Amino acid sequence: MRQGGSATGVFLAGIAGVLVGSGLLYLLVGRAPQRTAAVKVDKTYTPAARFTTESQDAIEAAIAKVGPSVVNIDTLITPRSARQDPLLRDQAIPSQAFPEEGEGSGVIIDGKNGYILTNAHVVRDAAKIRVTLVDGRNYSADVVGHDLYSDVAVVKVPASDLPSATLGDPDAVPIGAWLIAIGNPFGFQHTATVGVLSARDRQIQEPNGVLVQELLQTDAAINPGNSGGALADIDGNVIGLPTAIVPYAEGIGFAVSMNVARRVADEIIRTGKMQWPWLGVSTTTLTQARAAELGLAAKRGALVLAVQKDSPAAQARLEPNDVIAQVGNTQTKTAEDLVAAIRTHKPGQDVSLKVWRGGKEITVTVRLGVAPSAPVAPPPPRRQR
Repeated sequence: MRQGGSATGVFLAGIAGVLVGSGLLYLLVGRAPQRTAAVKVDKTYTPAARFTTESQDAIEAAIAKVGPSVVNIDTLITPRSARQDPLLRDQAIPSQAFPEEGEGSGVIIDGKNGYILTNAHVVRDAAKIRVTLVDGRNYSADVVGHDLYSDVAVVKVPASDLPSATLGDPDAVPIGAWLIAIGNPFGFQHTATVGVLSARDRQIQEPNGVLVQELLQTDAAINPGNSGGALADIDGNVIGLPTAIVPYAEGIGFAVSMNVARRVADEIIRTGKMQWPWLGVSTTTLTQARAAELGLAAKRGALVLAVQKDSPAAQARLEPNDVIAQVGNTQTKTAEDLVAAIRTHKPGQDVSLKVWRGGKEITVTVRLGVAPSAPVAPPPPRRQR
């Protein structure tokens, strides 16, 4: 279930120099818990042991299975002003060049052809990339393509005998199941940490407006340098790529779902890029108070705030204050639901929208376009010192 609430800072979990690639994001998190009545505790209940011999053996086996496919990624970043990075644009950081050396992690997904999956923020702007395996082999790598909307990238090395990871289905893993994160935090290669799957379908929004969706939340320790590594289930199947953390919290980390990463990687390997469908509206979740204020009959849905000029939405004559309640057969109760529903379609596809306009429900057909490159917000004015 998608949740909204107050904004909390989160950081990408890659390292460049000290923290290059660790940009500030804003996380949509759940509302603060409400005060509840005291709950009686059955003192006769004996909690199960945290680890059993069987679970310990399973964790060791999972690490042994997935570990060889996790690689260290060292990058040489082209220096640029810290103020030019949209992920740091709201921070009071003096204008200076970034450190040139970066570090992150990756997962080999096709050892025969040398394809490695990682995060886009790990290799974006990298002039040189070097990949090191657990057995010490290292290769120069090239970026096949990267996608800022999902924070997924694919790099390729000139090798054909690499150990490949087994990719799993995160939707088949229950909340509370054991997970293992393996990566290279702070340069400590092939560090393994253990936690559980805390939640799925989380979203984080970057300052440039890109909403990264379908993230897995885990309390397995994730630190700078883990980005692009493996988040594996107890059977050693990789179900996600660690990507971001909440720096001032304990045990709140996020990973790109493998179902998203696999889709993006397949498209990048096939065409060199990922093309997402595009509607061209700015929306917010409709509240009852806003509905009453605008005199709208709709009680929930994605309220259109603005329609981008020459976009598919503009061509379909969507208007501000329209409420999009359904995309195809999928109900859209929130703005996040709308983004998720649109992303299940393809560019060029005709999609039927159920829209509340004033007190009437109308049907609008939209031919989706191709999402433009992820927007980059301009840097703020330079502070006087």
